[in-house]
Amino acid sequence: MAKRLFLEDEHKKLKAKFFEFANWWMPLEYVGTVKEHLAVRYEVGIFDISHMGRIVVNGKNSKDLLQYTTSNDINKLHPGKAQYSLVLTPQGTIMDDILVYMISEEEFLLIVNAINTEKIFNWLLENNKKFNVYIEDITFQTNLLAIQGPEAEKIVQKYTNYPLNNIPYYYFVKDKIINKNVIISRTGYTGEDGFEIVVSIEDVKEIFNIFIQEEKITLCGLGARDTLRLEMGYPLYGHELDENTTPWEANLGWVVKLEKGEFIGKDALIDKRDKKTKTLNGFELLENGIPRAGYEVYSYEEKIGYVTSGNYSPILKRGIGLLYNNSTHEEVRIKARDKFLKAKIVKPPFVKNTSIKKGEKKNVS
Repeated sequence: MAKRLFLEDEHKKLKAKFFEFANWWMPLEYVGTVKEHLAVRYEVGIFDISHMGRIVVNGKNSKDLLQYTTSNDINKLHPGKAQYSLVLTPQGTIMDDILVYMISEEEFLLIVNAINTEKIFNWLLENNKKFNVYIEDITFQTNLLAIQGPEAEKIVQKYTNYPLNNIPYYYFVKDKIINKNVIISRTGYTGEDGFEIVVSIEDVKEIFNIFIQEEKITLCGLGARDTLRLEMGYPLYGHELDENTTPWEANLGWVVKLEKGEFIGKDALIDKRDKKTKTLNGFELLENGIPRAGYEVYSYEEKIGYVTSGNYSPILKRGIGLLYNNSTHEEVRIKARDKFLKAKIVKPPFVKNTSIKKGEKKNVS
């Protein structure tokens, strides 16, 4: 049975169209995916992304546990800093991609993919025996709202006294919005400037309702979130990332720090570094059509890969996508049901000029 958002009744009142995603009943769209997408690119949109898992790790050895169970270097963090990382299997494949917030020297908050919340929670517990730290799944005690777009800072600043321009990309603060305790993080999955806000279920309705009353803000569903992340070439677990894929194949070697010491999957990663069986690439269609996940990729008559994500780009006004292949061909053909569509391999992001300030992306690791 699908899990339900705490704000489901609010979304129903706002005429959301729902669908099931990652075992959650989620808003797909409100006024239409393309309109919502463009609102985020040019103004500001709000998403309820409370389906994402939230796990607290707290205790004297919490840093050591996370250093052992994630691929990035936890020692690069300090309180108020966030980090993109991976949880790996012992075979060096991707169990999940996550965000790690360092709340204090002994407390961390992990944001994990909805489909993987229980898996990651149990994996941390399984590996906790020698670290003996406190681990709690707080997904149903909290909500997660994302306010994304070039106007996001102006909107959020109206309701907090904290100077938001002091929060760099991939940093966060524990502060207040309308006098309610929140975590405000300058992170997102859209390619635009914006914030992700962790708030208790007791306070979320009031905070959500003040934001949606803003004239400039557009309610957005997961349809727009998907097309926005696709234009940036961001991977999605279950599409580009899974337990059959290594970070090397997914172009995520930059979040693997082999020099940091022992961590789960390290030995396998060293062994597999030069043994890639596929490589993640972006592509743009050279003719009309909408590519979809699962479509086969060909070079002449030879099948060389498969599409992992595909859709229509509202900004580029053509089909774009991500694929895995095992060749270096610059032009390929995508088999869309009974016909072949010409495409060219391109390096994401597909949309270059977004409101994430240039030079800020280095803060991610």
